[in-house]
Amino acid sequence: MNLIPCSENCRHQKDGYCCLEEYGAITDAAASPCAYFAEKEKVSENASTANNKKQGGM
Repeated sequence: MNLIPCSENCRHQKDGYCCLEEYGAITDAAASPCAYFAEKEKVSENASTANNKKQGGM
């Protein structure tokens, strides 16, 4: 297991480390030093509220 520190807003980053499982196509992310950078998708407010209701919150 490789422990690669990461602080990017990337979908592969979790708890400060890169969790990329398989290396695939290299992205064209000029804003990041990582060749596999993929920006996290924004969760809409409606989806977040629905998730909270399912989990017994709000």
